Amino acid sequence: MKEPLAHDSGASEVQPAPAPAPEVEVEVEVEVETAAPHAPETTFLDAHAQGINTQDTHDQDTHDQNTHDQNTHDQNTNAQDINAQNGNGSTSTPAASSAIDSQVVLQPKLEAQVEEARPVIERRSRERKPMWRTIKWLTVGLGIKRWAVLSILGLLLAATGAALSTAYIAVEWSVAITEWVNERTSQLINTEFFGLMLLATGFLLVGIGLRGTLKAVERAYASAGQSNTDFLETALRRRKLNQGERIVAIGGGTGLSTMLRGLKEYSSNITAVVTMADDGGSSGMLREHGILPPGDLRNCIAALAEAEPQMTELFQHRFTGLGPLKGHSVGNLIVAAMCEIKGDYVAAVRETSKVLAIRGSVLPSTLDDVRLGARLKDGTEILGQVNVNKAREIHEAFLIPAEPRALPDVVKAIEEAELIIIGPGSLFTSIIPNLLVPEIAAAIKRAKAPSIYVCNVMTQPFETANYKASDHVAAIIRHIGRGIISHALINNGRVKEDVLDKYRKVGAEYVTPDEAAIEMLGVRPIKANFIDDNNLVRHNPQKLATTIFRVMAKM
Repeated sequence: MKEPLAHDSGASEVQPAPAPAPEVEVEVEVEVETAAPHAPETTFLDAHAQGINTQDTHDQDTHDQNTHDQNTHDQNTNAQDINAQNGNGSTSTPAASSAIDSQVVLQPKLEAQVEEARPVIERRSRERKPMWRTIKWLTVGLGIKRWAVLSILGLLLAATGAALSTAYIAVEWSVAITEWVNERTSQLINTEFFGLMLLATGFLLVGIGLRGTLKAVERAYASAGQSNTDFLETALRRRKLNQGERIVAIGGGTGLSTMLRGLKEYSSNITAVVTMADDGGSSGMLREHGILPPGDLRNCIAALAEAEPQMTELFQHRFTGLGPLKGHSVGNLIVAAMCEIKGDYVAAVRETSKVLAIRGSVLPSTLDDVRLGARLKDGTEILGQVNVNKAREIHEAFLIPAEPRALPDVVKAIEEAELIIIGPGSLFTSIIPNLLVPEIAAAIKRAKAPSIYVCNVMTQPFETANYKASDHVAAIIRHIGRGIISHALINNGRVKEDVLDKYRKVGAEYVTPDEAAIEMLGVRPIKANFIDDNNLVRHNPQKLATTIFRVMAKM
């Protein structure tokens, strides 16, 4: 999905509002790897439209080549040292050459052995700290202490009940034990001390049993294909994520899914709300058969997934042949199949989400069969998301029907949210269509949580040609009204000139961060650098998520 085109009247149609509080500038210095692309690059325009980054492969090849060059340099240096020791600065001895050849052959094998041994080393390192790991099991929130205490309490109650119900027998046993000890030691035992010793021994055995149970659980977890992860650390991390902020992210396309990859590292209480106006590609073909478009839902599910990478790759795979399957993605077909099985679209999305074990939830903004339309500045009306995406000088977007019903779960999530994020994504085809659902817009306006609009870093060749950051904000306010956005997150990071030249050739430009104009619209601008520009200019998931949570901490 894409964004809108430049329209000079976009900001002027909104009346200025009183200047808000001073802008906040957040400096983020995070260097991270971005997600690997799912499809090969064809042309630059296609790559820009699909959000595909092929630079990762190139970077990996370059890294491998640099590693090879470094190894060669080290080997040459070793050869020179050997030659110098033999008094010959130009020709190595046969023994030296043999040593170098052995090093060249053995080096890759040694590196491979080290990598294979790494999980074993990490596991043994954990096993050397049994007491510390036992203490970590008592961390607040894991739910271990309560069950351990309950087990011990149950044993005490059982022992007390047995003593009360068999008091006469217990007295006889006590006398018998006392006499037996007296016969062999010629001394009377202290029954109170002896009883306490038995009680302490019982507690010790219970503790050993619980620890053994936890170890058995860890072994079962490792044998289930999770050998590269630590069960305890995973449990602690999951507890932290479950206590994360309640976030609602509204949008669609590749922009929203990119941001979700970063947000899921901070919280699992995420609700992604996506547009149902898509009518292109595989989603468009499925709509012809009465199925709501699953494309944006699929991208968000894959972004929030905790499943194995191979499963996510399969879910995102798009057929390039096989007759009628050409153009369809596996994930779209799975959603369609699940919809037929469950007979309900929302249930189908939830069951599909379980397959990939996602953090959070993904919901459609509406279950109505909506169509996107737009009116251009010259009065022309166009219908269909694909056509709107290619239109220039868009004045207004609209939905057919004009007032679709919002999904109740979406409204509830917005009302309970601690943070509402709008975007990033195509302005007229991904973001505004969600906000045109009346109940969603009304819920955002009355919500207590702040609403942050994440502005795109590059314009789109048609939808938003020549748009500044304030033009994006003004377009949203013109469609929905004031109060829909409280903050605007705009990028102030620099983009390499050679990368910008590629975008200019296809009609895209860097979105100018005009903070003063945004303030005049009654929205508080927040500046930060959260982009990647190795080959394509796009949001860096980790940088963007870090910025959002830092801003939230200051609110």
